[in-house]
Amino acid sequence: MRKTNSILTLTTDFATDLYVGQMKGVIVSINPEVKIIDLTHRIEGYSILGAAFFISQVCSTFPPGTVHVAVIDPGVGSERRGIIIFTEKYYYIGPDNGIFHFIEEKEKIEKIIEIDMNLFKKASFTFHGRDIFAPIGAYLSKGRRMEEFGQEIDKETINKLSIPKNCILYIDEFGNIITNVKKKFSPGEELIVKHGAKKVKAIFAKTFSDVRENEYVVLQGSSGYLEVDKNKSSAADDFRAKVGDKISISRISKSLPHF
Repeated sequence: MRKTNSILTLTTDFATDLYVGQMKGVIVSINPEVKIIDLTHRIEGYSILGAAFFISQVCSTFPPGTVHVAVIDPGVGSERRGIIIFTEKYYYIGPDNGIFHFIEEKEKIEKIIEIDMNLFKKASFTFHGRDIFAPIGAYLSKGRRMEEFGQEIDKETINKLSIPKNCILYIDEFGNIITNVKKKFSPGEELIVKHGAKKVKAIFAKTFSDVRENEYVVLQGSSGYLEVDKNKSSAADDFRAKVGDKISISRISKSLPHF
């Protein structure tokens, strides 16, 4: 089993609240040598889909042996499981609620452990991030074996998200809308983007500078997914878009000539 490299990352929806500091305090109390890297604490509150997409895009850029702790956990204290995923490169720790949905697309899963919650009898019912996931991450970064924290389970039993076609996977800080629309367009094509009752024209382009300021553009983004953007402005604000919403991107149909 791959050794950890003393890097531990944190992904949460805690923003600037005190919970991030508490998790870090627990981690360094267990392993003072660990290097903690904050990936983000600005995942939209309770957005499991947004977190799943973010994790799939960011965690894979780290060196092998990194421990990734993710806490977007609206079901904390319920019957939902806590899990440790060991892949060919990394360890992932967090709730079994779908936040690790996309992991198999990038990595081979070697083993999954269901965390034995009885090992953490003093854990708060409302903060497993501090009392369970952070300590396990710290112990793994220090060299402890994941099997010490529970029993192996079939990887097919973990929760996956039910993601509809043509929906919004993520919205970045610039208001760019990342979708799972699977269509191919050519640069310069005129498109129609529809979200709810709002419908706008956009150009398919290679980059933002191919359109004027405040024009809508559809790009094949750096993530490899189709994005709906507005040059130097926020497409998400204009559409009042949210992660999980339906969205459509289609060519403007050319009417046939009349004879």
